[in-house]
Amino acid sequence: MTNTTAIRDQAEALLDRIRTTKADEEPFFDIALLAHRLLAERQQIAAIWSIEDVQGIRPDLTPEQAWEVLERVGHKHDAEYGISWTTLECVADDLFGSAPETDDAEEE
Repeated sequence: MTNTTAIRDQAEALLDRIRTTKADEEPFFDIALLAHRLLAERQQIAAIWSIEDVQGIRPDLTPEQAWEVLERVGHKHDAEYGISWTTLECVADDLFGSAPETDDAEEE
């Protein structure tokens, strides 16, 4: 078995374990940290955004809708400007309309 094959097999085993972890279970490791460490080995970086980030600015969106926002941003963002909170908000508005109005009294 070549080193590349061994690494590929280990990566597939890890992905299988991630896929079989139930949504309500605590993750067995920090996936973002792993991604950053793997990228650092190749002298690369990446910003990682999650559905929780999207829902932080648009709490009215379901997890599925928030994921749709992230997918669209990932495919359509302008690399010169990157991804920002504004990017997420604009894409969410494009896909699902403006956020519902909130009562200021509710927020206090």
